Amino acid sequence: MQETQTKLSLSVTPVNANAPLPQNPAIPLGLIAPYHQQAKDINHMLQNQMTRELYGQLRSLEERAIFCVRVKDKVIEDMKKQCGEMEIRTRKALAEAEFWRKMTNEKTDLCRDLAGRLIEMKKRERATRRLGEREMAEKAESSTGDNGDDVVDTARTRLCKRRRL
Repeated sequence: MQETQTKLSLSVTPVNANAPLPQNPAIPLGLIAPYHQQAKDINHMLQNQMTRELYGQLRSLEERAIFCVRVKDKVIEDMKKQCGEMEIRTRKALAEAEFWRKMTNEKTDLCRDLAGRLIEMKKRERATRRLGEREMAEKAESSTGDNGDDVVDTARTRLCKRRRL
C-alpha cells in the first residue's frame, strides 16, 4: 500500500490531452483517499480475521496439548499402579517359593533320615534272618548227620537240604 502512495503523487503540472501518458500518472489524492482508507480497513479486517483464525488454532492446539498431558499423566499413574501390583505379586511369589524350598529341604532331610533308619532296620533284619538261617542249618545238619567239612556247605545249602528231606 505504501508503494501505491509513493507512486501516486500530487502533480501540479498541466496535462496535455495529446501528450503520451507517463508511466505513473498523477492522480489527485482526494480521488483515491477513500479507496486508500477502504483498502486499509479491508487489510485490517483480513489481518484481524487471520489473527482470530490463528488464535483459534492456537487455542485448539493448547487444548490438545493439555489433553495429551492429562492422558500421559493418567497412563503414568496406571503404570505406577500396575508396577506396584506386580511388585507385590512378585514378593508374594518369592516368599512362596522360599517357603516351598524350605519345605522341600525339610522333607528331603526327613526322607533321608527315614531312609537311613529303614536301611538300619533292614540290616538288623538280615542279620537276625541270617542268624535264624544258621541256627536252622545247624539243626538241619545235626539231623542229617553231615559234619560240615564241605566248602560249598553253607547255611543256605544246609537249609535247602533240610527242606528236601
